Amino acid sequence: MTEQLSHIEFYYPRHTEKISSKQHLADLIVAEMKERKSLGYSGHASEDSLRESLINHLGEANIAGYKPLTEAQEKQIEAIITTTVERCNKTLPVPTKNFVFVFPYFPGGVDEVFGGVMGVAPYSCVLHLFLDPTRWTEEVLENTVTHEINHTIYYYHHYDSFGNYTVLDEMLIEGLAECFREQIIDPTPSPWASALARQQAGEALAKMSEETLVSTDKKLIKGVLFGNDDYERWTGYSLGYWLAKNFIEQNKDLSWEEIMKTSSHMILESFNKKEV
Repeated sequence: MTEQLSHIEFYYPRHTEKISSKQHLADLIVAEMKERKSLGYSGHASEDSLRESLINHLGEANIAGYKPLTEAQEKQIEAIITTTVERCNKTLPVPTKNFVFVFPYFPGGVDEVFGGVMGVAPYSCVLHLFLDPTRWTEEVLENTVTHEINHTIYYYHHYDSFGNYTVLDEMLIEGLAECFREQIIDPTPSPWASALARQQAGEALAKMSEETLVSTDKKLIKGVLFGNDDYERWTGYSLGYWLAKNFIEQNKDLSWEEIMKTSSHMILESFNKKEV
């Protein structure tokens, strides 16, 4: 049943006081979560970690015009999330109930590309959605939920390595999620998956040392995925996408559940650099 697949909570504080900053809004959200005795720290190890994550993900735009979701909006969003998780489950079994937390979002600058919805999967079976009430669309929400649900399922099947994923692991986590999203919701590649063409991805991979691929350094992982002085923006997303896409194309008989359980190095080994 759908109720067993997702539990959804909204955190858009309805306080009459003027919200002065992201820090203030994050404090109100954390306080409300504690009052409602929500799931631990929603996938974080501590209250401070949760608060820091909220501040980092609420967005870069001005929050002066903050308004909570209406009851009708919450019902509509909840129905879309529930239906999307159920849709994903038909192709890739959702092994355990997912706790979905929906938070305010103020996208600006580089965040504009996300279309008013941004997702984060901090832990196995935990999904955070940051949603701008004035800009989100059903299609964007479906795409985001599908991508992030794939993450939570990956974490479930590779839980022993959680917190110690390598650069290669993290690239494939994103690549698998994008290939899954394309199959379930929309075949159009996302900007982050298509940032590099297949041949460019192969060239970028060839330049990566084994030491880089097996590194668990968080700063390096962030640089590979999101860009820095050494890597173009979204290099890791595109690389993971082409690695995953290649593996799926070469193993059409594998179910998505089998694909999700495959080791990163096995997927890497199937990637024929001469053909990219």
